[in-house]
Amino acid sequence: MAATGLACGQPWRSPPGALAVTGRFPASAPAGRQPVTGAVEVTSPTAIRGVVAPGADMFVVQGGRIVATPMAQDAIGVRWELAKGEARGIPGQAVLVSCAAGGGPLPPGSYQLYARVVFTPDDGAALISFGGPWPLEVR
Repeated sequence: MAATGLACGQPWRSPPGALAVTGRFPASAPAGRQPVTGAVEVTSPTAIRGVVAPGADMFVVQGGRIVATPMAQDAIGVRWELAKGEARGIPGQAVLVSCAAGGGPLPPGSYQLYARVVFTPDDGAALISFGGPWPLEVR
């Protein structure tokens, strides 16, 4: 698995990324299968052109391990041209369902949300960047 793969139960520590990823998410949510919705903002330190998914890959961590993986995205990428220092926003949704065998809603407790953004420039390899943690209390 690649260093930026997101496997259930995997220890998590954000690797450095080429793009800055910030976000705004609720501080708490009820336990259940509904997604937690927020906004992610991506800023580039240099001018770039390419394609990004229409939403960030959101995942949930507790105790330093991934406990909920990103929802599948079945959408066509969005074309971006970012000037140096320009920020662009995309939505982020995290499903509060355990990725462990058997699944089920995450139990009440303290968690951290993270975002993964994959930007594929016109002239190079994919840039994988992460944002977070954003604290989330599941009640």
